[in-house]
Amino acid sequence: MRSRRNLCGQVVHDLGCQILAGDVKPGDPLPQEAVLCDKMGVSRTVIREAIKSLAAKGLVDSRAKRGTIVLPARSWNYLDPEVLDWQSRADTGDSQLFFLTEFRQTIEPAAAALAAERASDEQLQAIREAFEQMEENTDKLDEFLKADLQFHTEILHATGNLFFSPVANVIHVSLASSLRVTNRQASDNRTSIPPHRNVLDAICARDPEAAREAMRLLLKDANERIQKATQVS
Repeated sequence: MRSRRNLCGQVVHDLGCQILAGDVKPGDPLPQEAVLCDKMGVSRTVIREAIKSLAAKGLVDSRAKRGTIVLPARSWNYLDPEVLDWQSRADTGDSQLFFLTEFRQTIEPAAAALAAERASDEQLQAIREAFEQMEENTDKLDEFLKADLQFHTEILHATGNLFFSPVANVIHVSLASSLRVTNRQASDNRTSIPPHRNVLDAICARDPEAAREAMRLLLKDANERIQKATQVS
């Protein structure tokens, strides 16, 4: 028997996917509570909790007598991991992948520069260990992805700026999407190692500008490979 929390999570997922897919457009109302209860087989309490969750993510606005309205896309919290997942499911083309890569190209070079300035010895070791895991798992896509994500996440943490942490959600979705497009063979993973090593070396050398440039080149290379792979497919 599913708990109320699990039921609420499923309703949030279903409604979120519908909103991101455009089945319910910005400005349109969600069905009334009674309709949602019948359609989804849950209680009013579950529906109300789900609506509160969607509101917290910036997807809807609920008011007495007016009902629940889907907000414009500019209000949606795209740093939320669930919103990112729903957007990924709804994106039938490659637009999200390009936008995510563009976002990373803006944020991560600055993060690498800050990490070079501020990282503790323990944080440098964490970045180094993530890189070593990448080297050891070039023939395993899932393990390589996990290590690659850890590498970039540790750099964000090493900035010492807590506002960089939510960006890890974006990087997770971006890496998962891009590696499945560009790194379909072990040789593709091995190609990714040298630019990551350059980033690691610059950060460990405490050279902010070299770290910034190394990260810029890493992401530039990734973007070029994404463009090439999507054009071929």
